[in-house]
Amino acid sequence: MKNIKNLTILLVCSCFIINHFYNLSTYLINFASWGDDFLFLSYFSDLPSLHGIAFLKRTSEFHNYVHRFPFARIVTAIYWFFNDQFNFKELTIWANLFWVTLLYPFYQLFKRYSINNWHLIAMVGLLFAPNSNLDNFNLIGVLQHGTSVVFLVWCAYWISNPKTQTWGIWVALLYPMFSTEGLAFIPLILALLIYQRDKRLWLFAFLSALVIFLYFLGYDRPDSEGSGTSLMNKLVFTIQGVIIFVGGFIKKNILQSTFIGLIFMANTAYICWRYHQTKNPMLLFSVLILLQIMLTGAMITLGRGNAISGDYMVLFSERFYSYGTIFLVITYVAALSPELYPARIPLLVSLIPAMGWVVASACLAIPRLDNFSIRLKAEASNAYYFDLNTQYPLYERDVYLLKKSGKYTFPASILPISGIRNFSKDIKITQIPSYDKDLVEFTVNKEGVLLVYQAEKPSYFLPINSLSHSFKFNKDVHYDQRTSQYVVYPNE
Repeated sequence: MKNIKNLTILLVCSCFIINHFYNLSTYLINFASWGDDFLFLSYFSDLPSLHGIAFLKRTSEFHNYVHRFPFARIVTAIYWFFNDQFNFKELTIWANLFWVTLLYPFYQLFKRYSINNWHLIAMVGLLFAPNSNLDNFNLIGVLQHGTSVVFLVWCAYWISNPKTQTWGIWVALLYPMFSTEGLAFIPLILALLIYQRDKRLWLFAFLSALVIFLYFLGYDRPDSEGSGTSLMNKLVFTIQGVIIFVGGFIKKNILQSTFIGLIFMANTAYICWRYHQTKNPMLLFSVLILLQIMLTGAMITLGRGNAISGDYMVLFSERFYSYGTIFLVITYVAALSPELYPARIPLLVSLIPAMGWVVASACLAIPRLDNFSIRLKAEASNAYYFDLNTQYPLYERDVYLLKKSGKYTFPASILPISGIRNFSKDIKITQIPSYDKDLVEFTVNKEGVLLVYQAEKPSYFLPINSLSHSFKFNKDVHYDQRTSQYVVYPNE
């Protein structure tokens, strides 16, 4: 009977993982999901000429002034060692294997604290829920955010285990190599050492200062005007942002995400209190991860939000889904700790809502992944025919890398264009407000992709979002609604 149970758990968990990689294989194409993905094609192309100090500088250089992610570039360098051609889809799929490594620390925790293995089904289901993993479909998302979260979980696992705590504490100093939020994890570990009255505090503090100094070595502060907000307003804005960030993963609505976020934060506070009372290592594991994700939300709010206008919409971006996924998984795992609640939670009480979330996530993901795939094909076609992208700027360097560097080959899914003049006559287009200040958005009564003709010449493709029945493009893209003509490519 025990073997049948374990085999069933293994098969169900394997189905979740296989489905995730099936979706990656089905919906991705060999093209950049976002403009930041070109960073890795550029780095890949430069690698043959990089040696010694030049390699170290290029690998650790800043992105958007403040971000460093050497580990993501090192992964790209390893990929380059085995490949002559850069493939966005292939590298994205390989990078997603880091996500699978999380199964080991979770399984060991379940085993150590005698937690029913049936809960592994819910844990793996939540971890690989399709709609919760959309950030892992972007190359920079999985290489920066994804690897950052994976490192966080492993580091918390080592630190929470008395046998490996020393190793975990020193390894934590490497977190800034994965992503900028690693800078917030170092003070968190300092606070833990102070709380535990650990003798390693002063050495860790010295090395922390050295790590932070090295991180900002060569930092070039961008020219910017003052925000015009007081310190108190920024503090309030940040606290509200953290609440919304935590709850926004469940519901992308300011009011509802605030309510959900408050519940999650109250639960996190209770977990912290129970750890203080019990010193249970499993609760410490949860505390470190939950607090770090909240600190990450604070950094994102300050760096990407708008305190002057009180704009929190960036917190709902798909590029932060990895953090929300782990926050939900850790909240579930913490609830299983025998030290958290006096009575064990019945198996069905926790499994049913968790699996309900997984099923709902799978249903919600299908149209979003379809839209994602359509957008990729349209933008790859734009780059192939017109040397542009309608969602984000495509620079000369990017065009060179795509067409002349010899390191990239366009996918076969490029949309056809030659000889097409079957203009649609019944298109109704209306402009609507856009959530992004840099984008213009219109509703349209068609589905698929629009090929826009201007001055009797094909100009660019516009993918239509089937959920919002709209298309959007960057304000820099020339568009004249009165004179434009359209060819419609229906969804396949």
